[in-house]
Amino acid sequence: MSLLFDLINSFFIFEQTFSQNIMSPRTKDQFEKIRKKSSENIEKIALELFALKGYHATSISQIAEKAGISKGLLYNYYENKEQLLNSVIMKVYDEIMQIVQMSENLPAEKQIEQMIIQTINHLKENITFWRLYLFLVHQSDVQKKLAELYEKMRDDYLEYVIKLFKEIGSQNPMMEAMTLGTLFDGIGLNYVTAPHGYPIDEMRDYLVEVFAKNKKVRNV
Repeated sequence: MSLLFDLINSFFIFEQTFSQNIMSPRTKDQFEKIRKKSSENIEKIALELFALKGYHATSISQIAEKAGISKGLLYNYYENKEQLLNSVIMKVYDEIMQIVQMSENLPAEKQIEQMIIQTINHLKENITFWRLYLFLVHQSDVQKKLAELYEKMRDDYLEYVIKLFKEIGSQNPMMEAMTLGTLFDGIGLNYVTAPHGYPIDEMRDYLVEVFAKNKKVRNV
């Protein structure tokens, strides 16, 4: 537990005793919620600055200033800038895997269909987030730092989606999973770069027809 957490917690314990329970102290759960909210705000700002200014050109001081906190307090959340970058990318990983696995109790065909629909919906509803993310991950210094993490993200996605294509009788489940992932990347890049006039809904429907409903790709 951090020193800051101990000091704040001690203050509220003292306040409770002094006021004879007039005010209730914050619980550990409340502190964790506050910490989580602060972390999310820091990571949101870090993503924005990393994407627009460049990872190398962005300092911890700049992130702290825009977040409205001291540099020392930010270091209470993250050891260094690289750890903060990892946290930002892991949030994206969690978002992706949540979408991929959100319909895991459905038949494989329906899972693929829902994965496509929810991926495109998430892209549409969070276009600023994905635009910043794509700007970030195309920076050469970021790619070098996160090569292993990118590989893990790709492998976890492929492992799950390959299994789905096997279940629906695909003749080449690995290539289908890789092709679908590559199409997601391409659609995402085109849409966030120039969304006006891009047929995002038509692309979604096409992917559903080709990958979730097209009998020609199956051994049936």
